[in-house]
Amino acid sequence: MRPWLGGWIVALALPAAAQGYHQQAPNDYRRAVADNRLTALDQRLADGELELPANGATGRLLPLLRALDVPVDSQVLVFSKTSLQRHRIGPRSPRAIYFGADVYVGFVPGAAALELAVTDARLGLVFYTLAQHGAPPRLHRDDSCLSCHASPSTGDEPGLLLRSVFVDRDGDPIAAAGETAVDTGTPLAERWGGWLVTGRFAGEHRGNGIAQRDAAGRYHVVPRPAADLRAFADWFDAASYPVPTSDLGALLVLEHQVTVHNAMVQAMLAVPVLLRRDAELGRALGEHGLRPTTARQLDELARKVAAALLLAHEPGLGTHAIVPGAAFAPAWSRGPADPADPAAVRLGELDLTQRLFTEPLSPLVHGAAFAALPTELRQRVLARLWLVLRRGRLPGGVELTFAARQRLHGHLLATVPDYASAGR
Repeated sequence: MRPWLGGWIVALALPAAAQGYHQQAPNDYRRAVADNRLTALDQRLADGELELPANGATGRLLPLLRALDVPVDSQVLVFSKTSLQRHRIGPRSPRAIYFGADVYVGFVPGAAALELAVTDARLGLVFYTLAQHGAPPRLHRDDSCLSCHASPSTGDEPGLLLRSVFVDRDGDPIAAAGETAVDTGTPLAERWGGWLVTGRFAGEHRGNGIAQRDAAGRYHVVPRPAADLRAFADWFDAASYPVPTSDLGALLVLEHQVTVHNAMVQAMLAVPVLLRRDAELGRALGEHGLRPTTARQLDELARKVAAALLLAHEPGLGTHAIVPGAAFAPAWSRGPADPADPAAVRLGELDLTQRLFTEPLSPLVHGAAFAALPTELRQRVLARLWLVLRRGRLPGGVELTFAARQRLHGHLLATVPDYASAGR
């Protein structure tokens, strides 16, 4: 799946070269047993408690989305050849991606299998395939995806890739034109190359078109507004997909969610390795307790996760008049609600006038991936959030009014049991 120590003591002090933390003990990614929503779903399939019947051209896609409580209106389409099934993908057959709070599903019309990625309490992120036809349906873990999804592009750890590329008429990225790795902070004008974008957007972007080269040799994409997928009838039949949208709002939420998940996965996989090294070095030196160097490393990991949760470097949306389709926002708002907050503050509600969400804190702070962070990391992240919201010590790229800080501080006090203790 591609886009979704010289002397013993010295050796302990040095990071392993060209090897991700997921490959090192005690993580041992490829040998470790996964435990996540998809392993639970597969057990239900094995026990006969759940069926995923194949229906028409979309196969098992819709039953799977229902089983995972993933809104079909989260659908976004990418036509660049940047996936395991690249031979099937192009302007005439885009790949669809669907997502919930902790799972991602990839679908290509006519392909033999669906591609899935899910957050995992121990492994961070795990990849699977599900055959579209045949019986019985079972989910199969596919670590071959790590050839792209645990590369320098993902910090050498299992992660998700979102790229904005200039593509030719066949959907192949034009290497000479370069590419942009997309995250929360990417300027909107640089996003969506090789993707379809439906909805209204008053501004430039790279989506919805084939790359052209001007007289100066620069690549660009001619703007092509699209209310829905029927605007691309000269490329493909919109009826090949469950819904006729590749929604602008869904794209923005997907980019934010991938940014946060990648930050959390990279951090959570580093922690066990750092603590193991720290303990071994402490024994070798006859020292006790966490060494200051390790504590600083953990603090830096926590800083990065907290910054992602606070949507650091998010570009302002006020000049772009973003209007998504009518279906995505209600579908997204019906997702898992925040824990009860007496003040009725709710994370994850779409704004899209000035910023992505009405509240400048990611709803993933209440998600399974955040709950699964190692205690040494999670407590540090919550302490960082306390410093930001209670003390006003804002990290780079984060802008919060006093009122917003107070509102979010109260929300976390009411909804995250160990937030208050982290601030002491």
